[in-house]
Parts: sequence; structure tokens; C-alpha cells
Amino acid sequence: MSVVNFIDNYKRDVQFYIKWLLRKDLRIEMSRNKTLKNVHKGKRCFIVGNGPSLKHHDLSKLTNEPVFTVNNMMMTDYFKILNPNFHLFFDPNFLDFFFNQNPQNEDEKNKMQSIRKSLELNSKLIYFTLYRKKSTFTKLFPSLKSHYLFNNKMFTSSLKKTSTLHRNTPAFQNVIIYAINIALYMGFDEIYLLGVDMTGFLEHYEFNTINDKWGHVYNKSEEDQEKLNKFRIENNIDNEFCLKNFGKTFQQFKEIQNNVLSKKAKLFNASAHGALDMIPRVDYEKIFSNEDDV
Repeated sequence: MSVVNFIDNYKRDVQFYIKWLLRKDLRIEMSRNKTLKNVHKGKRCFIVGNGPSLKHHDLSKLTNEPVFTVNNMMMTDYFKILNPNFHLFFDPNFLDFFFNQNPQNEDEKNKMQSIRKSLELNSKLIYFTLYRKKSTFTKLFPSLKSHYLFNNKMFTSSLKKTSTLHRNTPAFQNVIIYAINIALYMGFDEIYLLGVDMTGFLEHYEFNTINDKWGHVYNKSEEDQEKLNKFRIENNIDNEFCLKNFGKTFQQFKEIQNNVLSKKAKLFNASAHGALDMIPRVDYEKIFSNEDDV
């Protein structure tokens, strides 16, 4: 880590501690996060992304496994099959686009309703999102069990204490990296990624009806696609921007893998397909083969 980045992160930590001292609510939320430390020590878990490779796996095998899901997964039929223990809302586009306090159309109303009904599926389901989104999140979903992360640090290769959720954590490029970080904090030492294809850049690079399969396992509604297209235009998100950001994301996957190894934990990619080549691949079916023989 360069001297400039070190100084910058030091300043960000100072800013966090000042806010921690001044805001009782922040102290309470960080204290709540601390209750999660090592609660699943020595166990394995599965972090399920939204990639199209999920179509090639028998997700019912995860029925009795600790499962993390992310973002739009809860609006799909896969969510009921997975019945996750943890769900993350971290992509800013998701929070800004899909949570309207005053839903304007049926699509938005259905999204809101599916989230509110999630507790009927699993009353112990825990949500994670950004602390700065807490006010909006609690207004929309006051009955959900939620934990909030304060993320205002730069993630660099020499930043080892990334999984201290009761302090200032890094701002990661991808929701899956947040999930890995949370899993480490909770003590999971064998982490499997599934449906983390990292092929969404192909969707951005040349979006059309042919390569839409590269984006997600679910189909976007016309309303969602219109919002995303408008957002890209307004913020000058072109092909170059998308490819550079995916490059940063792949680099962060390498760095979080190093953090996993430093904690003597293991991280595997169990997805049948996809572009995430820096995480060691394992055969999804073989994870359960020995158990099935018992």
C-alpha cells in the first residue's frame, strides 16, 4: 500500500471514530455487529450470486447449509429453494433504483412486497446493508432483522483487518466480496461461491437479446432495464468505464482471497461456468458426494 493510501485510510479511520463518539446510533449498530463475530466458527457456507450458471446446479442440496444471497435474488423463485440465512443489499444501484418509498407501478410494488414477505419464508433471515442507508431501509422495512456496515476505507493488498465489522470496513467493488468479508468475520472457514459468474461486463459491453444471458439468472423487467439505461447515459457509463471497473473487481477478488488464506480459511468457486478464474474451482456435486454416500 502506498504512503498516500495509508495516510488516506488513516484519515478515514479518524473520521469514523469521531462519528462513533458523536453518534449513539452508530455505536449501537457497531456493537450489534460485534455479536456476529465467530458465531459460525469452523463451519462452511455458500455465497450464492445471481449469475446464469445457477441454472446448471441442484440448489436443493443447499437446504441445510448456511447460505448467503444478494440483491435481486429474493425476487426470484430460486430464493424460495435456497431459503437463505443471510441476504445482502450492497449494490448502490439496487438500493437507489428498486426501493421507492412511494411505489409508482406494479413492478415496484411487487419488489417491495416480496421483501416484506421474506420473513414468512425464514423468520431468522438476517439482512446486511450500508449504514448510510439505514434511515431509508428501516422506513421501508421496519420489521426486518438487519445489520449495517460502515464502509469508508480503501481496500488495498496490505489491508489485512478487512473483516472487522464493528469498525470502519473497506468499500468493496462487488457485493460478493462484502459477503466473503462478512462470512470471515462470522468465523466460516470453508466458503463456497456459486453463481458468481462475473460475466456481467459482457452485458454492458454490448447489451442485446442474444448476450443478455451473460448478466443474471433472472430476467430484468422493462422498467428496470429502462432505469439502468437511463442511469448509464446520465453518468457516462460506457464500455471503457465498465471494463475498468470489472478489472478493479477482479483485483479485489485476488486480494480477498489472500485475506482468506491469511486467516487459514478456504475459498472455492463451485460455479460450473463463468469468468472468475482466480478462485480455485471445485466440482459442486463432489462437495456433497461423500455425504450422500453415508
